[in-house]
Amino acid sequence: MELQQSFLYQSYIRALGWHICSVDGTAIFYRKLPIIGTIAKIQRPERLPYIPLLVMELKKYGVRQVSVEPKSDVPQEIFDTYLHSLSQFFRIIRSPFIPTKTILIDIQPPVSKIFDSFSSAKRRAVRKAQKNNVTVIESHHIHDLMDIKNKSAGMFGGITTYGIDKLWKLLYPKHVTILLAKHNGKTVGGILLLFWEHIVYYWIAGATKEGKKIFAPTLLVWEGIKMGKKHKCSAFDFVGVWDERAPKHNTEWKGFTKFKEGFGGKPFYYPISL
Repeated sequence: MELQQSFLYQSYIRALGWHICSVDGTAIFYRKLPIIGTIAKIQRPERLPYIPLLVMELKKYGVRQVSVEPKSDVPQEIFDTYLHSLSQFFRIIRSPFIPTKTILIDIQPPVSKIFDSFSSAKRRAVRKAQKNNVTVIESHHIHDLMDIKNKSAGMFGGITTYGIDKLWKLLYPKHVTILLAKHNGKTVGGILLLFWEHIVYYWIAGATKEGKKIFAPTLLVWEGIKMGKKHKCSAFDFVGVWDERAPKHNTEWKGFTKFKEGFGGKPFYYPISL
């Protein structure tokens, strides 16, 4: 089962103020928003819900707009046909709520082989961080991660960490952990890792200017991969990168996409509705 359809994720969505209904075995999130009206999100269902049942259920809640974000194994042609049929009843939200492309790293091989699959620049960066005496520790306090993320995001820090404390409470300790990068006694970077169905998710990350200078983010990814192996995971999911199929969307992601591409892995696509 995909993370977005898990009971834990549903609890998190409820904690953020969304309501949940079930149609054809699929959890659907809906919420009334000012001006816009009631919208619904269908995220990574095992199968696309049967449209007549979906319409009947969502009309009960006054849903006007729907976002559909299917699993990767749904052919694009089938998804296009599904959206066309659904558009007869609802306005389709074309901009996705969750990324349509990610990068997956196979972390089943030995750590030495995984490291060798990094670009030469990323391998040097890991060694430089270690030479700069950057250390990585595990934290059990969500505000350690929120503090460093807020610093790295500047005036928009509070937005980037909204709801993370609620996610932490629901997933800790079995499905989540924090790694912090330390230098001279200061926290210079951090990542939040989620574990679900043998996949470790690089959920949220942040670093100070000093941390970036001494390659703390690169070392954190490397330690995150090793942590994933410790949790018996088979893949490391970067969660989201810029999708060239929608070149005008999320252009600000190009920078961290280049960063993530340096660790090897393979691009992984979901059907797109843009």
